[in-house]
Amino acid sequence: MNTPLAASVALCYPVAVVLGVAFEIPLLPLAILAVLILVASWGALGPAGRAALVLAQAAAVALLLTLGAGTWLLYAIPVLIMGLLAWLFARSLRPGSTPLITRYALAMGASDTPAVHRYTRNLTITWALLCGALALVSAWLALFASATTWALFANGINYLLLASLFLLEYPLRLWLLRDEPRSGFLAYLVELARVDHHRMLRHP
Repeated sequence: MNTPLAASVALCYPVAVVLGVAFEIPLLPLAILAVLILVASWGALGPAGRAALVLAQAAAVALLLTLGAGTWLLYAIPVLIMGLLAWLFARSLRPGSTPLITRYALAMGASDTPAVHRYTRNLTITWALLCGALALVSAWLALFASATTWALFANGINYLLLASLFLLEYPLRLWLLRDEPRSGFLAYLVELARVDHHRMLRHP
């Protein structure tokens, strides 16, 4: 997968949703979503598979627009994304499992101490609760708020809230876990990007 291209298309998607809702052009965000799926799948498919995927996506988009269901798909996506994130964090809190953020912290060189385990478990709970709450709010707004209000929250504000927690947590961790090694925020981001995320998510 071309990660920089996929990230660029993914960043365009929320903007496309807001514009598509504001100007009543559901084809715009659906097309961006189709391109994102295509970019993410491109490297794993051969020429025949790529052609089949393009045709299937075109047929699916045409069918959604014909049935008038494209908007409901757009409504469902933020709920599904936030719900999936909440589930990933929450399932790692079950007995016998290692909290998801604890796995990342240990893989990135954190000390295997009670303080680290306590902090990262509480942080995993915080992420699970936030993502779950955002999924519920997105669903409620899809049902009861105006399309513009929903679009701005579900495709903008919710991601800003996630980014805010991610950014604010780093200095909090430095303060609460003073004895842990520190390498700077940029180095932390680089190290986070290098972690084997598939292994972290498969961990019991």
